[in-house]
Amino acid sequence: MPLDGASKNPILDYIQKLPETKKSLPFGVPTCVMASHLITTSAALVQLAADLGPYIAVLAVQAEIIDDWTQETTDELTFYAKKHGFILWEASRVLNSTLNLMGRLAAHHDSLATLADIIKRNYTNGAIRNAQWAGLASAWAPGVPVDHQEKDLLIPTLRRAAREAVATTVKTIQTEISADLSESSHEEEEELQLSPQVSTGWSEFSQENMGSALRKSSTISVTTETITMQPHVQPDEGIAPAPLLSRGIAICLPCDKESAFTSEYRKASIAAACANPDFVIGFLSAEPYFAQDRPRNLRELIIGDDVDDAQHKEGQEVFSTTPHFLELERPIALFSFVPYEIAYAYDMEVNQAPKEDPPDDARPASVKKLFTVMERVMAVREENRKKQAAPNDASKLPGPSIFHIPVNLIP
Repeated sequence: MPLDGASKNPILDYIQKLPETKKSLPFGVPTCVMASHLITTSAALVQLAADLGPYIAVLAVQAEIIDDWTQETTDELTFYAKKHGFILWEASRVLNSTLNLMGRLAAHHDSLATLADIIKRNYTNGAIRNAQWAGLASAWAPGVPVDHQEKDLLIPTLRRAAREAVATTVKTIQTEISADLSESSHEEEEELQLSPQVSTGWSEFSQENMGSALRKSSTISVTTETITMQPHVQPDEGIAPAPLLSRGIAICLPCDKESAFTSEYRKASIAAACANPDFVIGFLSAEPYFAQDRPRNLRELIIGDDVDDAQHKEGQEVFSTTPHFLELERPIALFSFVPYEIAYAYDMEVNQAPKEDPPDDARPASVKKLFTVMERVMAVREENRKKQAAPNDASKLPGPSIFHIPVNLIP
């Protein structure tokens, strides 16, 4: 179940409000860039972050295919995330590869707890250690039935793991700041004071209530290899600081048609997001939803497209009888890839075009691709909007609206 009193997701809140201060976003749209399979070295990845950082809201990193990934890689990515104001997403590792096995209510609790711990360690341990530095991670939903979300074991486990990772990071930051301010170690002090300038996005780590997770983390040696949130770096002028100590997951959403997944699992995935709004930012889909300018509301997402009367009636019944769908007061994020043919056409044009000497546009190639592709995607989106029947005002429909975020694969 979600945290008591937690009705907002700090990462989604930041992305939604980013266009107000970050005027360099392409066409004012909070955009996600996913590093492609061609980025296989830390240097190339960091260069991508440096070039695209001023123009994006989220950078999705394929850490598993970086040949020389080190702590320095995470430090440099964090530097640019803080400087330019964007969220880091480790997208190469999808948590919960067992899919709906975690949602089998008849399974023995101990076996589910063991499996949940394995998934948690994929999130927090190993060479990459997503939870230490990445604001977002990807996961398949546990598959708990729509009306039994309170019995889910996986998402609460991942949430606790995120808290512990943030607590360790906060302790490390404070220790490093203290070391910079004074050569005295003060090792005898048990309590750690959080400065007002450091915000984690988790209410239990506020200055008024540090929480048991942070006190527990005091047993962890600060000499171990942990990241810093670049306390000396200031965001670009006018840009709101990114919540780099907030954590969340995006649930992989099966397609609503021609899918190997059942409609029940798809609905269970949506229910899992609605039941955990503080930790689950929304969904990642392979469908070109942003370009289609749909769905506009959670009801449309649940019912799907091109369904017969019986399926439509079933979807309406599920939506109208599930409290999680109706009670959520904030939008749900929906990350969707831009149409492949648009990005592919741009790449073909670049490869076939004569080389300019010197080029008229001195911007990095990745920036030129982002803006050109987004221009074409926005045109397609506008055409689709015109073709659709006059849409209902999403704000007047019951349940949360959909906040679309396009995903561009670059280079």
